Formats: sequence, C-alpha cells, structure tokens
Amino acid sequence: MPDDMSSEAVSASRRASLLAIGPIAFAVGGAAAAFGAASCCAIPMLLGGIGLGGLGTVLFMPALAPLQPYLLAAALGCLAAAGALLWRRQSCARGGARTASMITLIGLALGTALLALGFVYG
Repeated sequence: MPDDMSSEAVSASRRASLLAIGPIAFAVGGAAAAFGAASCCAIPMLLGGIGLGGLGTVLFMPALAPLQPYLLAAALGCLAAAGALLWRRQSCARGGARTASMITLIGLALGTALLALGFVYG
C-alpha cells in the first residue's frame, strides 16, 4: 500500500508542475509571435534610431512582412490564453506557484508591449 501512496503523490506533483507550465508556455509563445510581428516594422525603426536601420531592414523586413497579420493573431491568441490561465490560477497560488505567476506576468507584459509595437507600426 505505501507504493500506491507514493505513486499518487508523484502523480499529483507531476500534474501540478504541468499545470504551472501551461501559462508560461503560452506567454513565451505569445511574446515570440509578438516579436516576429514587431520585427517587420518596429524593430527596424528602433535599430534605425541607433544607426543600424539598414541592418534591420535587410534582415527582418523581407521575411516577416507578409506574415505580420498571422503573427499578430497568434500573439494575441497566445497572450489571451496565458492571461486567462493565469487569472484562473491566481486564487490557488502558493509558494512556487507564485514564482511561476511572476514569470508569466513578465512574459505577458513583454509580449503585450511587442504586440502593441507591431500593431501600431505595422
């Protein structure tokens, strides 16, 4: 019987860690998609501000300009899912879950800023 109890504890611990990864994964995916959307126009403008505008235009503009609407939609979807999962989990956050919540919140803030830049300058 002790083997069953230890396997149940491991299973519950593994399930809790997998539930903590979901919002972080969505936040990272949303931030990556938002970076891709901002790479079309906003990042070359920022690089131009420091004198590297030609580099940003040559690297990012031709490859990502046709994909910008899809990247904006993917970023919006991922960031919305991460926010919903984070909001749902806030009521039961304890200990290590608060650290995961802070990581998710930082990813959401970064992704939202990049998404706004991509939308405004796109």
